[in-house]
Amino acid sequence: MRKEPLLENEYYHIYNRGVDKRIIFNNPHDLKRFTHALYILNNFLDIPQRFNIYDLEPKKLLTPIQPYVEIVAACLMPNHYHLMVMPKQKDGLSKFLHKIGTSYTKYFNIRYKRSGRLFENTFKAKHVDRGEYASYLTQYIHLNPVKLYQAKLGTINTADNIIDQVKSYTWSTLPEYLGNHGNLSLLLTNTSFRDTILGLDANQYRNHLHELYKELYQA
Repeated sequence: MRKEPLLENEYYHIYNRGVDKRIIFNNPHDLKRFTHALYILNNFLDIPQRFNIYDLEPKKLLTPIQPYVEIVAACLMPNHYHLMVMPKQKDGLSKFLHKIGTSYTKYFNIRYKRSGRLFENTFKAKHVDRGEYASYLTQYIHLNPVKLYQAKLGTINTADNIIDQVKSYTWSTLPEYLGNHGNLSLLLTNTSFRDTILGLDANQYRNHLHELYKELYQA
């Protein structure tokens, strides 16, 4: 049981991974299924049986609800995920992540003919209580794909080349922070977070990302 309550209208960095560090997203099909589950289960009552979760149709089957959380940053990696969120109702974050875990585990177990838990027991949550911490954490979240590209780039593994690759990773909200469009665009219920909370434009955010990359990976 969590010792500290997850308060409404406060930001949290949330992360969880596959049990025994196993892969939880095998391919783009899995990533899309998880992304659309995040969107639907945060904004609508449930996933109707006759609803096509990949095409998000027919929308007339969906029953809108008050969102459990406001999602402001995200990154999906092969064996874990990161979210930065703000609970919008009492116990909203726990309810939301329970629904997500149940839905995706059921999908994954049926698709890959397995049984049992898919995620570690309890998601991790860090309270984001300062503006500079929020800026650091969004950048940290968006830099998660770095290790996917370091080995691939080999001798051309430079800061500029790595950042260019990370910027093209579409299972992250980084494209939106840089003024583009990615696969997680539909998750961002607050698209002005970078401007209003972090106080950065796209170019400033890109520069901060370069600096943090050097600090974390080139120290």
